[in-house]
Amino acid sequence: MAGAVAALGLTAYAHVAAAGPVDPAGDPVGGHTPLDARVWAMTGGTIMLAMACLWVAYSLARVDPTRSAAARVLSVAGALGLLLTAVFPAGAAPGPTPAGGEIHSWSAAVVFTALPCAGWMLGRRFRSPALSALSVLSVALLAVFLATRPGSPVADLIGGSDYHGLVERLLLPAGAALVFLAARSTGTLPGSNKGDISRLPTPALPTLT
Repeated sequence: MAGAVAALGLTAYAHVAAAGPVDPAGDPVGGHTPLDARVWAMTGGTIMLAMACLWVAYSLARVDPTRSAAARVLSVAGALGLLLTAVFPAGAAPGPTPAGGEIHSWSAAVVFTALPCAGWMLGRRFRSPALSALSVLSVALLAVFLATRPGSPVADLIGGSDYHGLVERLLLPAGAALVFLAARSTGTLPGSNKGDISRLPTPALPTLT
């Protein structure tokens, strides 16, 4: 949980510090990358969130190894996607997108897809309405994000360039909140549903007479 909170704090700092040169509604998050130390805040927040995803996967393997395999895979995929977005920042300069920018975009797509899917699975598994609702909200934000993305066939029709950056900035805290709730919920799995084989009755051994 600490990793998700730290990620939120560092990301918020980067956005507040860049309030003047970066338009939070229209400019993408990649607009922070050329701005001195603020890029390090964004990078640090991304790495902290990736560590939190790995911690969720580890916790799931410990408390629910049988039924959480899919959620663990998605959590690890989200962590790897976050690390790739940190290593390959988005190109903020106009013009053709460099190879690193393409890697960043596709890695972000993996993150924004994997975390809501894992959150939905864990929300049902842990019986957490908040986690399930936030997962649905994240999917809705992702749909708007893709629709407003430059190059989308409907971006011009809905004026996507005016608020594409804002939707992306809402996706970031939504993802961090998903990881936070998932980490908090790992200790609330109903005992009757745990896949711990140590709770199964031990069969009686035959006795020789």
